[in-house]
Amino acid sequence: MKNHLLVLAALLALAAPARAALSVTAETDRASVPIDGNLYLTVTVSGDSSSVPEPKLPNMQNFNVYDSGRSQSISIINGRIATSVSFTYILTPRFIGVQRIPAISVFNGKEKAVAQEIQVTVTKAGGAQQQPRQAAQPARRPGRAQPGKPAAQQAAQNGAEQIFIKAEPDKRSAYPGEQITLSIKFYTSVPLSSNPQYVPPSFKNLISEDLPPVRNGELELNGLRYAYSEIKTALFGLTSGPAEIRPLTVIAQIPSNEPVDPFDPNFFQNLMAMSGAQGRSREFSTEAIKLDIKALPAGAPADFNGAVGSYAVSASADRSQAKTGEAVNLSVTITGDGNLKAVTAPKLPDLPDFKVFDTMSSLDVRKEGDIISGKKTFTYILVPRTEGRRTIPPVSFPFFDPKTGAYREARTEPVTLIVEKGAEGGKNVYFNPAAAAPGPVTASGSDIRYVTDLSAGAPALPGLAAKANSLPLWAHLPPAVLLALAFWLARFNRFKSANPLLFRFRGARREAFRDIDEAEGLIKTGKTNEAVSVIYDSFMAYLSDKCGEKVGALTMRKAADLIRARFPGVTDAALEEIRELWSALELRHFSPEAAAAEGASDLAKKYSLLIELLEKELRS
Repeated sequence: MKNHLLVLAALLALAAPARAALSVTAETDRASVPIDGNLYLTVTVSGDSSSVPEPKLPNMQNFNVYDSGRSQSISIINGRIATSVSFTYILTPRFIGVQRIPAISVFNGKEKAVAQEIQVTVTKAGGAQQQPRQAAQPARRPGRAQPGKPAAQQAAQNGAEQIFIKAEPDKRSAYPGEQITLSIKFYTSVPLSSNPQYVPPSFKNLISEDLPPVRNGELELNGLRYAYSEIKTALFGLTSGPAEIRPLTVIAQIPSNEPVDPFDPNFFQNLMAMSGAQGRSREFSTEAIKLDIKALPAGAPADFNGAVGSYAVSASADRSQAKTGEAVNLSVTITGDGNLKAVTAPKLPDLPDFKVFDTMSSLDVRKEGDIISGKKTFTYILVPRTEGRRTIPPVSFPFFDPKTGAYREARTEPVTLIVEKGAEGGKNVYFNPAAAAPGPVTASGSDIRYVTDLSAGAPALPGLAAKANSLPLWAHLPPAVLLALAFWLARFNRFKSANPLLFRFRGARREAFRDIDEAEGLIKTGKTNEAVSVIYDSFMAYLSDKCGEKVGALTMRKAADLIRARFPGVTDAALEEIRELWSALELRHFSPEAAAAEGASDLAKKYSLLIELLEKELRS
């Protein structure tokens, strides 16, 4: 019986998901940032596998978030793999005061890691010095097109729009994988209550990469001076054919009056003095933009894998000397401008003197001068078969250069290794099953290492089997039940990993009430603002888990349309309850003083009742 339990304990351990040393940290380049500045957020994910998951950024309504690039390192030491990836984001604040970056999590399908929450103080413009790494902001020049006349009155007189948005790509036609730079400019001649919120567009037959930071400046149009903010995005066509940049939206809070001029020397001081008044919210959208993705020309090399850009390639080994049977890491690095994420591993030439194992890759992406560039390294594990001076021939990497409109090929230099004879224990063995009688083990090469003679312990196996067979039938029942449970757990874990959205949908209610309990605890200790923040983030997460999409990045109207499309049976009353709670939470979350009458405890109760209603309305 004891032997049965030991075997089944091992089976249960195998059925449990494997634990990986997954970790995540998050840090900002500073603890205080002016309202017109940028904040750099670096999230580092580490693990003991060849790849790690990307972090899941929470809803951050107090910041506009832009992806700034990534850098990755991978090491293989004594057969152990360690990977670390740093993801960089640029955050532009939208409101003055103490703002928080919620906890950032990563999940690899088996294990979850969470970084701590970060608090940042957002000050008035000029209240904190810019860091050297931040792009310089253009100076605000005082003056008006016509002194003494308000901007809104002059705009109406000139027939110009006070606020408008433009989106323009640098080209309307490109090859698949060729960068298209989309420029989005938001113009305003009137003061705003906060920095605008940018809702990026969706795309057809395109993938996108942010090109931060946001640029600011001024210009004069139709005799009226505008302040503008510019966001750039890199686009890459997927396949030949039509493509589309769908409408994008900017949400701005516009005061009902114009107490300050945006070009007054004290514009920001005056603007922040009136920041308590939220004004009215308006959405500004662009029209859809059609693009043409051209087909690549004929005549591609035989081993061309679709790489488009301008690249160079190099190769190196982690050592110049090795022994037969020992692993050597060959790194092939591709550098240049282009969509490196889509670049695949180049094919190695024939290597009869080596055994080639699986390939691992690491990616570093830079975004400088509005160009996506960087390097991608492919690591091949080679095991020498024979001794002597061995040369790895040049590795070729063909690509299409859109600047010249022609295919090109980059090649590495040869890599030479001095291979010495390995230890006897590392030789391979050959078994001859056709022999009439068992013969001695014959050494023949270096394919199978470390053969252990088990003949000394063989008599123990029949004895163990005899003891197990001698047990009564009822003694076999508990191990059989445990074995069935082990297999059920293994299948459940596989199903859960393959269907994360389903489990998020089902677990949304449980997570919401856990957050409500946390908020009520904060209310009891007098931390009402923190409690409202917890409820707000929880509400956004609940709707996102139910809809399977990130609701926090949408406007209230678009979120309602998404819910109705996802759940056709939802009633108008339920949608109205969602709008009311959403509005109340935003008012209290972003302007606590303006919503003092709406108590945090009442919001928690409304949220609890709404969850019970939505559990009936939002059925899959």
